[in-house]
Amino acid sequence: MILRKLVFAALRTAASNPEVRKQASKLAERGLKAAKPGLMQASRAAGQAVKSASNELSAGVRKFKAARDGTDDAVMPSEKSDGTAPKLKNITPKKP
Repeated sequence: MILRKLVFAALRTAASNPEVRKQASKLAERGLKAAKPGLMQASRAAGQAVKSASNELSAGVRKFKAARDGTDDAVMPSEKSDGTAPKLKNITPKKP
């Protein structure tokens, strides 16, 4: 308990010292620069995983709705990879 109070008192004193704060800021900046490429790569990978899961879920929902409504609409794959939804092929017979 006494050791804890001493450690926290020392940290408070160091935090109020402008020179210590300046050094801590430099260390934090260096750490951020070192970690940035890895963070950006992980962010891109996470974004791609979310996009893939979203597309898969959307296709499943469309397929479920088509089956529920009793239509045999086939989900056509999208030739574009710009995020647009695949087009449904209309196979419902035309009324005379």
